[in-house]
Amino acid sequence: MSLHTVVVIGASFGGLPVAHALLKDVLPASGKDYKLVLINPSEEFYWKIGAPRAVTRPDKLSLEQSLLNFVPTFEKYGDKFQFIKGKVTALEPNSKVVEVNTGDKISYDQVVIASGTYFDNDIWSTSRGTEALRNEVHDLHSKLPNAQTIMIAGGGPCGVETAGELGEAYGGKKEITLLSGSDRLLNRLQNRKPSQLSQQMLEKMGITVTHNVQVKSATKEGDKTLVTLSNGETKTVDVYIGAVGDKPNSSFVPKEWLTERGQIKTDTNTLRVDVPGVTGVYCVGSVASYSDGSILDTKLAYTAAVESVRLDIDGTNGGARTNKVYKKIQAEMAFVPVGSQQGVGLAFGWKLPSFVIKMAKAKDYMIGNAPKLIQGQA
Repeated sequence: MSLHTVVVIGASFGGLPVAHALLKDVLPASGKDYKLVLINPSEEFYWKIGAPRAVTRPDKLSLEQSLLNFVPTFEKYGDKFQFIKGKVTALEPNSKVVEVNTGDKISYDQVVIASGTYFDNDIWSTSRGTEALRNEVHDLHSKLPNAQTIMIAGGGPCGVETAGELGEAYGGKKEITLLSGSDRLLNRLQNRKPSQLSQQMLEKMGITVTHNVQVKSATKEGDKTLVTLSNGETKTVDVYIGAVGDKPNSSFVPKEWLTERGQIKTDTNTLRVDVPGVTGVYCVGSVASYSDGSILDTKLAYTAAVESVRLDIDGTNGGARTNKVYKKIQAEMAFVPVGSQQGVGLAFGWKLPSFVIKMAKAKDYMIGNAPKLIQGQA
């Protein structure tokens, strides 16, 4: 009997639940001799939900709490599981081979792409490995206590949450500026109330919020950073934190698979890659075209991908199905802490009171769920 090989690319909020679900239920029930290969640049899962606090206030949420080694959670699967620490450099659909920068070439029957996105800096992901993340975060930790000028670029949830953490820790003591990059904070939300409320909260903390100005470049000059702005100004700051402009980790797939933004074309319901002639390839999370980048989009969709893998292993090919399909929540959802005691949010389009955000997320950024996720229980 030939070995049925499933490759999962990425070990974050999408890849880890998929890998566990396939190894626990789908592959053992398939009747095949199988193996699952998980590929990721790091052995550690990063609870990036809590990154705004971990990168700015290590006394409140340490990086060690946020980085968890997931490899031991797969030991129970024995030789049915293999982990390769590396970065995928090519996926060849004709030969059904995945190539890794370690020199490994893995022939696959099916492949799940959950490679996520990356930023220009290393504080928000492990896409360039954990060592790069640790180095940049520790450098930031060393600079913040003595910094007098801090600039944050990005008015999305990450930028607002980071500004809130810094405002709570240093507001009124340091010059802290948040550049929204557009006409308001949280500009992806059609409901403008969270935008207005979050700005009010930040300004009460002593943070300057500036709209319609973007960062064109940020260059290290000794211990400081020279920031060039879209309005022609330049500013030298002690600490610069970029929290904008994430890009899909999709450079290893054929170009015809990609949208203009670089996401992989993905069927919204079944999570199969939606490219003519391509079979046995699935996509979960922010690298996929169905996703708006939220973790909720990843969490709610992975079961649909797992079901597609199961149906294709069985040879039923899924077709048009109604069971375990992904249905995107169309109403607006947002939970954005502004420090540890308050925040703004929406649930199914309805504005949430600040205390709900505090209890649900701001208190500890839900760090207790991180061990559950790497064990396949969340």
